[in-house]
Amino acid sequence: MTQPLQVELWLDISCPWCYLGRHRLDRAIEAAAAEHPVELVLRSFQLDPGLSTKQPVPEYLAQMFAGTVERGRAADQEVAALAAADGLPYTTDRSVANTFDVHRALHLARAHGVANRLFWDLQRGYFGGELDPFDTDTLVRTAAAAGVPADEARTALTGDAYADQVRRELAAGRALGITGVPFVGLGDGYGVTGLQSVDGYLAAIRTALARRPDPVAT
Repeated sequence: MTQPLQVELWLDISCPWCYLGRHRLDRAIEAAAAEHPVELVLRSFQLDPGLSTKQPVPEYLAQMFAGTVERGRAADQEVAALAAADGLPYTTDRSVANTFDVHRALHLARAHGVANRLFWDLQRGYFGGELDPFDTDTLVRTAAAAGVPADEARTALTGDAYADQVRRELAAGRALGITGVPFVGLGDGYGVTGLQSVDGYLAAIRTALARRPDPVAT
């Protein structure tokens, strides 16, 4: 049986470039599937692990980049135009908060084999203005809709379940030298930093496949 190429996408829920990158990477994986199976694995990364309060995005961007709220809003509107071009819903009227619990939900969903679906539901809902991923009840409902038993999701997310797993994965990302997302690792020792086009991701997948050693005959 052909061994799938493992593609690891390091991302954070609050990162709009990760939202666009996930969408484009999915399209590239679909295109590559005719040539070779590809397995997408989502990995946890926090852009701002020290964030302690929920804030509207324009105000947060203004603080992060020493600008004005108007400049923060304009910057987000530029991303909104890119999302619209990709056919994705996007609202500039959203807030940002610490993303650690979202990553705990990702690891919980991974244990049930539904991590990719859950995170996409959260990303699309968050950037589309349909849900607040920083609300525990919302995380529980979304996890249940993705296939995680609701009682298990609530117990996990109102406690500290999967916190150690998230911390270990965050540390693994730092050990790899990842300082920003999206970051895509393809196979062994090959990666692509920053948002790429669908064709760019497809080219990266093909490069990673070409770098693989020839299978040993048995």
